[in-house]
Amino acid sequence: MTERLTIKEILKRTTEHFKEYGIETARLDAEVLLADLLNIERINLYVNFDRPLTELEVDEYRQRVIQRSKRKPVAYIIGYREFMSLKFKVNEDVLIPRPETEHLVEAITQKVNDLADRKEELTIVDLCTGSGAIIISLVKELADISIEINYIGTDISQDALQIAKENAELHQVRDKIQFLVGDLLNPIKEHNLKPDILVSNPPYVAEDEFEDLEPELQYEPKIALEAKENGIEFYRQIIFDSRRLLAGDGIIGLEIGNQQSNDVYNLLVENNFTNLGIINDYAETPRVILGEKSLDGKV
Repeated sequence: MTERLTIKEILKRTTEHFKEYGIETARLDAEVLLADLLNIERINLYVNFDRPLTELEVDEYRQRVIQRSKRKPVAYIIGYREFMSLKFKVNEDVLIPRPETEHLVEAITQKVNDLADRKEELTIVDLCTGSGAIIISLVKELADISIEINYIGTDISQDALQIAKENAELHQVRDKIQFLVGDLLNPIKEHNLKPDILVSNPPYVAEDEFEDLEPELQYEPKIALEAKENGIEFYRQIIFDSRRLLAGDGIIGLEIGNQQSNDVYNLLVENNFTNLGIINDYAETPRVILGEKSLDGKV
């Protein structure tokens, strides 16, 4: 018969086990995996330290521990990740939403609020939408705004779009978002759309850096991570097409990699974007870049 371990005992053993496998967030991961399994908040693990686990709970938890020991991300094991205080379903078809991307959502939310007094309608496009975290969060953040907003999410992956649609259903905003399949801005061209705001967290890991990534990233879709030209391949395409497709005073907002702020900034300048601004993440690393389409008519 399986040993009747208590919550306290199994968390201690799991934390030590994870540390042996080089997992830096050993205690946190042990707690998140167990709290999700028991369907309780993490804080409630502490007030139930002496509760014995059933044989089934121990067996199921061990399966999760085995997966994490192989460096499978916690989000893929439990099936969701929190972003902007919302839960998003994730699997290996989509990139796991990161806290740094919240800066992009917050920046675009502020831009939309600033436009509310002089616009009656806006179209916001989220390229490479993946799980839909960005566009769905924008719908939720801007729920009370006075202007009409058309929300569009695009992705080259049908499997990713299926997850985005499921997340939109989960957060009761499916009727507010149009999801289109296609490469970068191609769906926008095909549907003759004229976005006022274009937002994207495109692939930006340089090819020669991909094999050196932390083991967890090997589980995430390579198509959502890797880019040629030292990581700026997709920025170049997005920015070049955006100068033609954005509305006259359109806004572009991009998440950028650790080493790409100068390259992306210069691409925006070369393509006549103005009022450029860079926002740092919590680690004081440049993470978001914003720009406005020039009104001088140059393309």
